[in-house]
Parts: sequence; C-alpha cells; structure tokens
Amino acid sequence: MATKVNCGKFLVIETSVIECLHWGGVGQCDDCGTLHPTKGYYVAVLNRWFCPKCYQMWKISAKWYKEDEPIEIRNYNTYAKILGLPPICQ
Repeated sequence: MATKVNCGKFLVIETSVIECLHWGGVGQCDDCGTLHPTKGYYVAVLNRWFCPKCYQMWKISAKWYKEDEPIEIRNYNTYAKILGLPPICQ
C-alpha cells in the first residue's frame, strides 16, 4: 500500500511496483534504470521514481528550495489521488 514517507520537507511516496501500474509505470528506476521487484520511491519535486538504492543516494545530496514547492505539491497531489492518499493543501 502506498504511503507518504517522512523525508524532511520533501514530499515522497513509497510505492510497490504493482502500484506503479496505476499511473502507467513499470517499476523501473528513473535514475539507474533497474527494474526493481518490490518497491520504490516517488519523489514529487523531481517527478521521478527511484529504486531504494538510488533513493538513499539522492537523499544524501538533496537540497530543498522554497520556489519548487508549488510544483512539488502539484506533482504529489496528482500521484496521491491515483494512489488513494490524502492531498497536501497549499
């Protein structure tokens, strides 16, 4: 079941590979291209889905910018609706 992940100010959703099918994804990491067999992380500010390894690497150098917030919220809410999660209000 998709869940919102606590990642500081970033909006992130942990999803199963099966849940990726709901938006037309196939569970392929947008960073390394690996097909991951179980789960991954949708990072709203980047509009990308990462395997667990690439997600952990991204978190090390990720920097949040206030000016990205409206786009991040829009992206998050789009996928939250597809996955049955509550939206983020601005």
